[in-house]
Amino acid sequence: MTQNTPTLQVLSTIAVRKVLEAIVPEFERLHDVKVDISWGATLEQRERILAGAKADVTIVTAEAIDELEAAGILTHDARADLVTSDIGIAARSGEAVPDVSTVESLKAALLECRAVSYSRRGASGVYFAGLLERLGIADQVNARAVIVPQGLTGPRLLTREADLAVQQTSELMQADGINIFAKLPTEVQQITVFSIGAFSDAPERKLAEYFIAFLQSPLAAETFQRNGLTPAGSL
Repeated sequence: MTQNTPTLQVLSTIAVRKVLEAIVPEFERLHDVKVDISWGATLEQRERILAGAKADVTIVTAEAIDELEAAGILTHDARADLVTSDIGIAARSGEAVPDVSTVESLKAALLECRAVSYSRRGASGVYFAGLLERLGIADQVNARAVIVPQGLTGPRLLTREADLAVQQTSELMQADGINIFAKLPTEVQQITVFSIGAFSDAPERKLAEYFIAFLQSPLAAETFQRNGLTPAGSL
């Protein structure tokens, strides 16, 4: 890279962080560009963008992309659904795990564990908070839950603040020393689509288009799969 190397600005959900950190150097090499990524939960990124934050592309949920397109902030002609993600449940490695194979056993496990960790502003955390309400156990679970403002929930297992962690599987996979032993039962599972969109006034519009195409490449698809995400093109 030289002093005149262009910079592609990206606002991204942490759900794809491990993937982008693995493959972005190849994109930078191919296009002689620097990629500057700001990480955060989908709700945080959505609010930042609605408040005026600028970039070239953003990776958030498909619903957030739709909203930002409707507001004219993102362009309609440069977006792509990248991956789907499910919600997993983890415990510390080497520790006994509860049965969570049915909705009733999940309820029992959440009520019996010392504490569960989930995120306040991530897509999985917002869904899980609503699920606790629907299951009628929100007050009991939240009285001792470790609700992470943003970021990963898995590390709260390692500090022994929580016995169970709930988050997107790809985010749980970013923490070492934990055992992702189950997914939410099918009846209450939430599949989230993460998409990428380009800003209508993107300073590096052509590079944004190249980046969107790169994230749909075989290299990206293989890396997504290794990190708990299903490429949208394989559905």
